[in-house]
Amino acid sequence: MELIDSVQAIFQVMTIVLLGYLLTRKGYFTMDKQKWLSKLNMVFFTPCLLFSNIASIISLEKLLAFWPIPAFYLVFAIISFSASQITSRLVGLNAPYRRFVLACVMFSNTNSLPIAIISSLAVSEAGNILFWDTDDTEVSVAARGISYTLFFAIFGNLIRWSYGYSLLQKHEPKAKASSLSETSPLLATFPFPSIAQSRAQSLTRSLKTNAYLFARKVDNFMSPPLYAAVLALIVGLSPLKGFLYDKDSFMYPSFTKAIETCGRASVPIILTCLGSQLACISESQHHSHAVRKPVFTAISVRLLLMPLFVIPIVIAFVLYGSRWSTLASDPVFIVMMIVLGCTPTAINLVQITQVNDFCEEEMLRMLFWSYGVICIPVCTFTVFTALSVVDKLL
Repeated sequence: MELIDSVQAIFQVMTIVLLGYLLTRKGYFTMDKQKWLSKLNMVFFTPCLLFSNIASIISLEKLLAFWPIPAFYLVFAIISFSASQITSRLVGLNAPYRRFVLACVMFSNTNSLPIAIISSLAVSEAGNILFWDTDDTEVSVAARGISYTLFFAIFGNLIRWSYGYSLLQKHEPKAKASSLSETSPLLATFPFPSIAQSRAQSLTRSLKTNAYLFARKVDNFMSPPLYAAVLALIVGLSPLKGFLYDKDSFMYPSFTKAIETCGRASVPIILTCLGSQLACISESQHHSHAVRKPVFTAISVRLLLMPLFVIPIVIAFVLYGSRWSTLASDPVFIVMMIVLGCTPTAINLVQITQVNDFCEEEMLRMLFWSYGVICIPVCTFTVFTALSVVDKLL
């Protein structure tokens, strides 16, 4: 029964991808249209999703109670970073492809697939295994699983849309900055001090210039989803959360619900665009043999090697972690940590490759093989293993 439930959860994702594929084959999607939609999704719908998910979940109390979640994320990130770097060098990949493999391995699917899996498991016959006590219900099982998933996703999204965004850039050489007679649209508006001006005026203008240059560096590092995630952290950890999420307030039904509605469109758009992109790739006459090695390397590390590290680590937490956290005895938490550590590459990485025009074909083939071929047997085995762990150890 666990096998059927896990397969059904994965098929929820693949069905939407297939619909995007069929829409493209029927002529409703073109490459230009789906690229435009991907960019719109990245600058609007995805930020709405991140803001609504993070701001509604995060709180100081949960930061303290859910401390194992960032600990697990840190351990998984270190392992995936090390494994991808070692493996990609052993197979002889160049620097750009090493960055591609690192991004594919470090940033897994922490939203759509895990939420679909726990939602399906909660209402299945296998859901009884996930009950924490005799008063537990299917609704609470699903709620806890989604809560753990979204809290884990906070850290993944923060790193993905900052460090991950920089990994999937071309990193073309930048022109050396010349002296301050140098002209740029904004720097040219600063009147630089003359010899006759006072030292205070010169210092003020110098501070303004440095502040502008610092802001530009920060902006180059940031992305719209990361801005949304940072803003969500500010709201979630401040009194603003009650102002926006109190159902009796004016802002919740008028503003917050609108953001939540827009955010729910993000994942279907990502999956639909992925299907469209796969259709465009299948119709293309270009078949590059050079992309096979990095794609195969990334898939091997993400889906085959990572479970060998993740599952023993979670089992060790079950056996020895109860003295530090009550979450070690929650079957839902154990299942979700195994699932989150073993899921395929994050689907929304394709948005970054499209926007940055870097490794787009490689990412499409990576996602096609990950979700279309390897995901079903690997994720089925992962879910089955996770359920067996909680059934035997808890």
